[in-house]
Amino acid sequence: MKTSIKLATLVAAALVAGSALAADVVPYVQSSSNQTVVNSTNLCWRTGFWTPALAEQAGPKGAGCACDGDILSAGACKEAAPVVEEKVAKVTLAADTLFAFDSAKLSANGEEMLDQLVSRMAGLDVEVILTTGYADRLGSDAYNQKISERRAEAVKTFLVNKGVDANLIQTEGRGAADPVVNCPNGKNVIKCLAPNRRAVIEVIGTRSVK
Repeated sequence: MKTSIKLATLVAAALVAGSALAADVVPYVQSSSNQTVVNSTNLCWRTGFWTPALAEQAGPKGAGCACDGDILSAGACKEAAPVVEEKVAKVTLAADTLFAFDSAKLSANGEEMLDQLVSRMAGLDVEVILTTGYADRLGSDAYNQKISERRAEAVKTFLVNKGVDANLIQTEGRGAADPVVNCPNGKNVIKCLAPNRRAVIEVIGTRSVK
């Protein structure tokens, strides 16, 4: 009886030791500096535990792919598609296309341009959309500030109605700041200043590169 108990104890101890060893199994011989050991022909030395499945566990940057990538399963050494930050080009929409003169109501052409912008955003994980409205120098500073804000809000409203999350859109009105053109006073000044009556939209997000 005592002999049987002792034998059972030894077997149990061996099983525990075997389990611990399996958890630390490596498929390739490692040097003291944790580098994979290679022979004179630059082939990796495999351990007695080597299997294709074990060699694949370290992934594309592991020793398995460096040593035996040509015989491992398809896709085992394929890098995952990277994700890169993409900033959609800044879109500048002039008032003569987007808005009527002295108005924050979107024109038909303006809506078409914004539809194209929404299409460009397809597949983009949007982080933020910055919408900035501007006015020309005609009128008071207070009025120009207000209409520039209304233009930015008009763009936001359109995008939200197209399914864009309102929480992603930040609006700002900058009045007559940062003019695109400078025009002398005269009968054609309203037409000349049209490029200054604009909205600028920036879409920032990420897209997976395929």
